[in-house]
Amino acid sequence: MDTSPGDRGPQRRQSVFMLITAGIVAAVLLLAGWFVLMRYNQSNAGSSPGSATSPGEPGLPAIYPVPQHATAASGKPVPLNGHVYVVATAGTDPASVSAVQALVVGAGGTAETVTSLANPTSGSSAVYLGAASDPQVSTVLATLGRDSAAANQKALGHAEGYAIATGTSAGIPTAVLVGRDGDGIFHGIQTLRQLLTGGTVSAALISDWPLMQTRGVIEGFYGIPWSHQARLDVIKFAAQQKMNTFIYSPKNDPLLRDQWRTLYSNQQLRELQELIDTATANHIRFTYSLSPGLDICYSSVADLNAAVAKLESLYSLGVRSFVIPLDDIDTKVQCDEDVKEFGSNEAGLGKAEASFLNDVNARFISKKPDIQPLQMVPTFYNGSGSTPYKKALGRALNPDIVVQWTGEDVVSHRITRGSAETAQQSYGSPGTKRNIVIWDNYPVNDYSQDHIFLGPVKGRDSDLNQAIRGIVTNPMIEAYLSLPAIFNYADLSWNGPAYDPAKSMDAALTAVAGPAPDVQAGVRAFADLNQDWQGDALTPSAPALTADINQFWSAYDAGQSPSGALLARAELLQRLPDLLPRMAEPGFANDAVNWTAAAAQYGRGVQQAIAMLDAAKKGDAQAVTQARKDVQSAETAAAAATQPTLDLGVVTPVLGKGELKAFLDQALQKVPAG
Repeated sequence: MDTSPGDRGPQRRQSVFMLITAGIVAAVLLLAGWFVLMRYNQSNAGSSPGSATSPGEPGLPAIYPVPQHATAASGKPVPLNGHVYVVATAGTDPASVSAVQALVVGAGGTAETVTSLANPTSGSSAVYLGAASDPQVSTVLATLGRDSAAANQKALGHAEGYAIATGTSAGIPTAVLVGRDGDGIFHGIQTLRQLLTGGTVSAALISDWPLMQTRGVIEGFYGIPWSHQARLDVIKFAAQQKMNTFIYSPKNDPLLRDQWRTLYSNQQLRELQELIDTATANHIRFTYSLSPGLDICYSSVADLNAAVAKLESLYSLGVRSFVIPLDDIDTKVQCDEDVKEFGSNEAGLGKAEASFLNDVNARFISKKPDIQPLQMVPTFYNGSGSTPYKKALGRALNPDIVVQWTGEDVVSHRITRGSAETAQQSYGSPGTKRNIVIWDNYPVNDYSQDHIFLGPVKGRDSDLNQAIRGIVTNPMIEAYLSLPAIFNYADLSWNGPAYDPAKSMDAALTAVAGPAPDVQAGVRAFADLNQDWQGDALTPSAPALTADINQFWSAYDAGQSPSGALLARAELLQRLPDLLPRMAEPGFANDAVNWTAAAAQYGRGVQQAIAMLDAAKKGDAQAVTQARKDVQSAETAAAAATQPTLDLGVVTPVLGKGELKAFLDQALQKVPAG
């Protein structure tokens, strides 16, 4: 993407999109999926949840995001598959109490919720939960967590921190979960859920807190906006990964941009209310974006009044976090009054925007004690170096206002701590660094809508938390295909130094796939096909497929029999349309349907190409002719335009860099038509 702001509008952003011509389901052996799964597990042994541990957590199930401190305790696991007391003082976070009750029921147990526990029934278990200020839970934690007392104190000294300990209290197996605040309690439940295996909570000592204040998702792309249900599902998924932010900013919602002055209808308000309520119940800050920059007059009192009225209407629904994006707009002020007051150059634009934002902050934000600091997206939102615009904006902008920034580029393949520290200075004022939240344009695909990006998040410094307030991921148009990357960002932003891209992505794919081995094999094969991200060297395209193809040709050209790995993978690809709908997250399969259909056709083509090559070696001309026709028909079917877009019509789903098509073409060249 061009990094000059003049080329950032929706039409210009989409102009970089390239339509790449790329390439029902054949009956295959179930053994094929198992073959690929076994090969995958051999090369990734010990990295999937339930069978492995997170870094630094020997003897425990894998926990994501990776905790700051986690060790196995010396006692026995705490059973939740019998009678379980859920001990919570009145006023304890109700969402967390309900979540523990659900864990007990899911484990096969019966939950009895009480406010205190004096004489428990023999054979029962207990789960205590509450805030650090609650002496009941603090006393139990002090006893069961004595071996991690210092780490617990540190965890409970951080916002959103929590501590978990297990052992015996009042003569029965007990787990205690203490949070610094309601958010911390809720985050601890997400860890407790991962400690629960086989109906019991692993004996553990956990002391944990996030390194970034803001961790979340921004629906900020051009193209078909997410459905209401998709937003609800993403919010719940993000909450399970201990994120705390959802920014509502779809570019093609007219009431955010084109018609920003218009208030919502009753039906629209009802949907927004459900999103806000769902976010609140899941300890996610629903952040509303208002983007007036397309036609605003920054010095207009009427426009200021319209903006405040719009924000007030959202505040009345329960929104307590707001951002004003001024991205992808004209790089000069647009009305005569602004030209007279601020000037017509870039510095004038910075002054005008700062003046308007300061007025919104004074009229609306500062009047409400329960509201988060105002955030904004600059018109020049990338690059860390100082410019006349950034200097003017930074010096005039209220120091409490947070700036969202995309890194050195609009789509940044690397984001370093040093770069972020420079941006803090450039958007700040002399002697005052600006609070920065990274708007990270991965895995967003609005500029390449024939591609999906399923590679792990890489190229972000592990110590970014030292320079920024937080990070939000801008996902794909396909909400459910974005879940693995959201999982990665949750892991990265919670505990960057412990973030391992490969292990985190493996855990993410397991989470969305569910426990079935053949489904997991299919999901991983599909993710392997869709890792290419603009040719980034850190994320090579289709590495497992490429290895199988290279091995096949190496053996074939040497006159040897190939191992069968490529054939097994081809057969697995043909099964994708049947395997992916069985995933734990069915929305993933729905989002992927056109890419999986193309992959299945390519899988059929590879199978027939291998048969053609084998028939050619045997001199069976008739079999060669038939197989050649089948290869060509599969390639044609795979290249069909099937994926709808908002502005580009129906496009052809592209898989990686076209490795499958290249294999078919090479096979056809090796066996010329008779």
